[in-house]
Amino acid sequence: MIRYGDDYYAEALRRRDDRDLSHLYPDRVLLGGPAVFAGDWAWTPNEHGELRIPVGFVGTLVDTWNGWAVFTCTREVAEAIVADQHDARDRYRQQLAADGIAGERQEQMVDQSLARLRFDGDVIVADETRVQDDPEAIERITPDAEGRYTVMGRAWTWMAVHPYDCERIVGDLPGLPATVAT
Repeated sequence: MIRYGDDYYAEALRRRDDRDLSHLYPDRVLLGGPAVFAGDWAWTPNEHGELRIPVGFVGTLVDTWNGWAVFTCTREVAEAIVADQHDARDRYRQQLAADGIAGERQEQMVDQSLARLRFDGDVIVADETRVQDDPEAIERITPDAEGRYTVMGRAWTWMAVHPYDCERIVGDLPGLPATVAT
């Protein structure tokens, strides 16, 4: 991961957004607080060779699991995570096709590497039966009382990331929290 100093982030802020997003920096995220999340697998080199995250997801940190973030998110963000997983599966299919692997073998390899996610009404169905070689490895992710989802929390290696490391962010970035005058 390429990290830059505060000057880099200040310049990125001027280029992309005039809001102060310093409260979303990963080292400032607290339990119950907002952040931008991505999987540790998401870092991808751009055309300049810089490691970037194609998409970050806005959520609220609710727990940690083995050092990884567990967060809740809105339906909009959950839908984007599901779509991003579909895109990852499609990219892997294309890679396999380029290597001459097609048909049932291709689909088997995709299923063994990447979970199948889909919505069934308001429930996300996460099928990892082939990833884990376990016919019972299907999780149904329901929204909580506020309608928020914990997508693959305690299963995938999510982390809070710097907003400016993301090419695109799904979800509403919260503004600076109000400060209390003393």
